[in-house]
Amino acid sequence: MKLFRKVVWSPFALTCLKWSALLFGMIVGAYVSGFVKRHVVLLLIIALLLIIKPLMTYFGDKDTFKGS
Repeated sequence: MKLFRKVVWSPFALTCLKWSALLFGMIVGAYVSGFVKRHVVLLLIIALLLIIKPLMTYFGDKDTFKGS
């Protein structure tokens, strides 16, 4: 079984994947809400650090894009 492979998703399969991830996140969020409230500043800093690379890729020079 190959774990990392390219797959062309149908719109329905992609929608199912996104909804399942959203619902799973809601369930986990309900259980760990106290933890999130106590560490909201730390989690916000982590979120801001993690968004740097995607923003650089999105707003960067299109000629230097090396994705496949």
